[in-house]
Amino acid sequence: MKYKFFIAVGSNIDSPEGLSPIKNCNNAINELSKFNINIIQKSSWYISDPIPKSSQPKFYNSVLLCDTNHKVNKILKILQTIEKKFGRVRIFKNMQRCIDLDIISFNGNIKNSSLLTIPHPRMHVRKFVLLPLFEIYNNWSHPLLKKNIKYFLKKVKNQKIKKLNID
Repeated sequence: MKYKFFIAVGSNIDSPEGLSPIKNCNNAINELSKFNINIIQKSSWYISDPIPKSSQPKFYNSVLLCDTNHKVNKILKILQTIEKKFGRVRIFKNMQRCIDLDIISFNGNIKNSSLLTIPHPRMHVRKFVLLPLFEIYNNWSHPLLKKNIKYFLKKVKNQKIKKLNID
């Protein structure tokens, strides 16, 4: 069975090898195909301030629409493997990072376990997820809150975000 899902991709610091945030993220995105994860569509890159507000550098973000035969827990393990390969270090919550790959929505399902919450528990209050998601799938609807993406975008209008003209 093919599952459709969305991955939020982000970074706000160079990789340990000195690659820019977008270059490191693009390399990680290219890695997905090695795990039989197909990218159907990719949003533009966006730049935004960190949430919560901090002195960290701005974040670069994109969203991918993907499909695969893998179940959601397997996808989580794959994303964590890719993050580790591309330099992700997890010491504390909301720290700066050279790569961040989050499953934000999976096949319209709801899941809440110690490992994973689907849809992502804060995606609907983060414009840096919503705007790229809207760009590639403007009919998305939150399976738990039963509201469409346009509703959430109206609620987060105070967050500054800018679309970039780069790949």
